[in-house]
Amino acid sequence: MKKLGILSALLVVACAGNVYAAGANLVVAKKVSKDPVDVTSPEWSSAKEAVLINDGASGGPFEGKKLEVKVKSVYTKGGNVSVLVSWPDADQSMAKDSWKFTKGKWVKQNGDEDKLAFNWEIKRIKNFATKGCTVVCHSQSKNKEDWKYHTETATERGDIWEWKAETSGLQGYAEDGYVDDDSRKSDAGSGKAKKNEAADKKSPKFVAGARSSVPGQLVEGEAVDAKGKKGKEGEVVPGWVLSKFSGSMADVKAKSKWANGRWTVMLQRKMETGDKENDVQFDPRREFAFGLAVFNNSSRHNSYNSGPMKLKFD
Repeated sequence: MKKLGILSALLVVACAGNVYAAGANLVVAKKVSKDPVDVTSPEWSSAKEAVLINDGASGGPFEGKKLEVKVKSVYTKGGNVSVLVSWPDADQSMAKDSWKFTKGKWVKQNGDEDKLAFNWEIKRIKNFATKGCTVVCHSQSKNKEDWKYHTETATERGDIWEWKAETSGLQGYAEDGYVDDDSRKSDAGSGKAKKNEAADKKSPKFVAGARSSVPGQLVEGEAVDAKGKKGKEGEVVPGWVLSKFSGSMADVKAKSKWANGRWTVMLQRKMETGDKENDVQFDPRREFAFGLAVFNNSSRHNSYNSGPMKLKFD
């Protein structure tokens, strides 16, 4: 069995251990005349809010705890579907693996980023509509590090949207990918951030150049090699280099706001992308099964996970 990468592991832990009763919570997408442009757009006032009670992931600090997550959706005919998700989070976590120059050397800081993940059913996944994403979290090993996130058969497939507060959200996107019977994969294109770490893992490989298209962040093609550049006491450098979004991975646009201890995130995508293999194609005449998880300063266990959900178009 293949070992999971950290992002796949996050989704595995989000699902593992949660077996839900039959039935699903329902989110109703309201038809509107134009797409919302951000989380405060007036179009959201016409949509009915679904209130979910998500469960803390097994084996993590939130096990046995509950989190209230609010979801709305709107759509435009022949245009986009938009989803608004809101949940309480006391801290705005957006400093993933940053470096700080302290007493003459670089020191890796403790910290991660908040996240939101969706799994939409593209091709029917057995029991997904009644049990949620737990059915694609297969544990065939006693070692949790070897758990593999995948569907059971080649005819089953899910569409993964993953918003990351720092490494995708600051650029206005959620990473678009999919899960098949082999593993979780990214759609074609670019967008995944790369770890900012020298070969010896004792210092950052890159520092800020003359400009950055994302203030306070390192962006591929703009950051410069840190070799020979001595840090200043107290200087902080991001732990990841952002990759510019392109291609199918850039299908899902995002807007987000953290205020007063609460995240509000809008994800927006074309109703139909044309890629029937790797993207769910939304048809207002149908209902669509999905699951979602929110991650608090996202280590592998820091998640709250929904039961089986359905999106219906009004």
